[in-house]
Amino acid sequence: MIKVTKKEKPEIKYPVGRKARENRMVVLFTSERIGMVVSMGSGWLPIGSVRDDFTSSTDENTWKPVDIHIYG
Repeated sequence: MIKVTKKEKPEIKYPVGRKARENRMVVLFTSERIGMVVSMGSGWLPIGSVRDDFTSSTDENTWKPVDIHIYG
């Protein structure tokens, strides 16, 4: 017998990095919509800008996952 179930979305553990598909801006998200710009790409937001109204970090049409390494 085969049982078919709907695959659950994996739980995202923040912070996560996302790169905008349109303008290549890179954002470090601390929650689904709150993040800080770490690379402007061709966008208009300066590096270090923090916003709480980004498009959801889970929106695959807007963002693609990227690895961010923080060096201190």
